[in-house]
Amino acid sequence: MAAPILKWKRVTNTTGPCPRPRHGHRAVAIKDLMIVFGGGNEGIVDELHVYNTATNQWFVPSVKGDIPPGCAAYGFVVDGTRILVFGGMVEYGKYSNELYELQASRWEWKRLKPKPPKNGNPPCPRLGHSFTLIGHRAFLFGGLANDSEDPKNNIPRYLNDIYTLEMRSNSNQMSWDAPVYFGQPPPPRESHTSVAYQEKDGKRSRLVIYGGMSGCRLGDLWQLDIESMTWSKPMVHGVPPLPRSLHSATLIGHRMFVFGGWVPLVMDDIKVATHEKEWKCTNSLACLNLETMAWELLSMEGFEDAVPRARAGHCSVAIHTRLYIWSGRDGYRKAWNNQVCCKDLWYLETEKPSAPTRVQLVRASTNNLEVCWGTVPTADSYLLQLQKYDMPPTTTTAVSPALSAAISTPAVTPALSSGTLPPSPVASGVPTTSPLVSSSVVPSPATPLAATATVTSVLTPALSAPPVAVSPRPAVQQQSLIARPIAPGQTQIRLPVRGMTPTTLTLSPTTTVRPTINVVRTEW
Repeated sequence: MAAPILKWKRVTNTTGPCPRPRHGHRAVAIKDLMIVFGGGNEGIVDELHVYNTATNQWFVPSVKGDIPPGCAAYGFVVDGTRILVFGGMVEYGKYSNELYELQASRWEWKRLKPKPPKNGNPPCPRLGHSFTLIGHRAFLFGGLANDSEDPKNNIPRYLNDIYTLEMRSNSNQMSWDAPVYFGQPPPPRESHTSVAYQEKDGKRSRLVIYGGMSGCRLGDLWQLDIESMTWSKPMVHGVPPLPRSLHSATLIGHRMFVFGGWVPLVMDDIKVATHEKEWKCTNSLACLNLETMAWELLSMEGFEDAVPRARAGHCSVAIHTRLYIWSGRDGYRKAWNNQVCCKDLWYLETEKPSAPTRVQLVRASTNNLEVCWGTVPTADSYLLQLQKYDMPPTTTTAVSPALSAAISTPAVTPALSSGTLPPSPVASGVPTTSPLVSSSVVPSPATPLAATATVTSVLTPALSAPPVAVSPRPAVQQQSLIARPIAPGQTQIRLPVRGMTPTTLTLSPTTTVRPTINVVRTEW
């Protein structure tokens, strides 16, 4: 299976209070929302920010309850609307093993006190660990501990222990478990990534660990079979990316997208070298197909400079088929004693938008046609195709009232498109010399990104025979219709059938289903 064609796009013209640039923060996704917590640059913060991808808007929820202290490089998982925060660095050299819950349905924090494992101690304070949800259990792996009681005297200890936390609705029943596992576990590490992958049959789940830091950058990949609790190091094909830490790894479908992080400046013999002399930030993107266990060659669309700049310690989430990344540390520059952090927001388009649902005719008259269709969250524009022809006098002797109405009204066939070429006139039996008129309107910068933006209308020759038998063939007319979106998520428009006057889209969501016409295509 060929790798998809990918395209980076920078998000601009956001509204609302944009958070300050930072690194060491984390993000999770709930439907269309990207929820960002913690991190920092000039000190660690306890701020909670939310970005709505559907409206291109940042907002700061009014939180209540046991608000956790600011932390960085912590664990962050979401189960429905429950978000858990575990561990992280709260001060320089001081790490945490506290557990907090945020109920996003009411933006309320709560400090949790899970019971320790029956067969040992609870997880020690740490940072740079991974915290991954599989089913209703959160899997904690690895990280970095400080064995010194004095935060100013840091004695680092890399970890490769594993704990699970049952995500039950009753927090009083929560408890840590140190599960028994089989096989050789990954070497100790921190600032690695992990993703949870479920096989096609839905029966087998895997925890996939990649990269990290343990004196030097790591580029190895390990997996834990959840059913048997067995560690293994699978054979991975293809050209691997450079070893890295403080990168992001995000699962979309069966592909794990790895972006950014710290990589060695010069690759020495990994088996000999235990410490690197120099390293740098990268903006490279890699993709691991978890079905074939192969690194795929990526095809990027667009110019080379239209990509995020190099960074590490950023956050990333998958929303629909898009990979969003925000902020992070620019490893090349410093301002006084603080790292310079990126303040930009990007998304990676990993798939072309799917075709919308069939266009549905809501109502029609001699002058107007009202149609609706299902939204496509990742579509930047819709192409509406109308086929119009005038009906010559019929030669049939008896016509029903329904057919009589069809004859008196110009027949218009709407269909949605994604920007590929219109159907060939030859396929519809219309001469190829028939002209084609199209027009499009680019939305103003004030239009919200997810309002989706452009609606283009194109007139094409008829694709099917007229509703009644006629002779000679109907005369095809061309007409360019312009429609302007006025609200996010808009799926219904009202267009004039006659005349060239642009008309405004009307928002009147309806469940009325009239005669339906198949969708032609969609575009990004």
